[in-house]
Amino acid sequence: MSRRYTVTQAGTAHAVELLGGGEVRVDGTTLRIEDAGDGRCLVVDAAGRRTLVATAGSAQAPWLFAAGQAWRVEVAPEGSRPARASGADDDMTAPMPATVVTIAAPPGTQVAAGAPLVVLEAMKMELVVRAPRAGQVTAVHCRVGEIVRPGTRLVELAP
Repeated sequence: MSRRYTVTQAGTAHAVELLGGGEVRVDGTTLRIEDAGDGRCLVVDAAGRRTLVATAGSAQAPWLFAAGQAWRVEVAPEGSRPARASGADDDMTAPMPATVVTIAAPPGTQVAAGAPLVVLEAMKMELVVRAPRAGQVTAVHCRVGEIVRPGTRLVELAP
């Protein structure tokens, strides 16, 4: 028996169905998921292309890391809405223990939605924390070289 979920990433909802046997269907496209150990998996598409994906966080609100990008997603059973904490749309926190490599937008900087704010390094991967919306950086709560804990608020952004 398959299980169906709605997965929301950056405001876009995706229909996800766990088919069993390591297969998942995302918006009608079937993918094979292979365990790669240490919180990582290989995602294999129908053409045989393989993408290494690392995960962190909880099953309902995981962070996914692939190809130098980081995504925070929300998972809810099909037909229900993902539970969102207050201000979750503005989540600019560390997804896992990481070292601050670069502060790309110091206080006072006007940024567009998707602009890099802070660059972190964890598990030999570069994680870019991006602006969820356009605005002005009002505070940065980290410094280059600092090791930040998961959930640490890194940046504040005003409209």
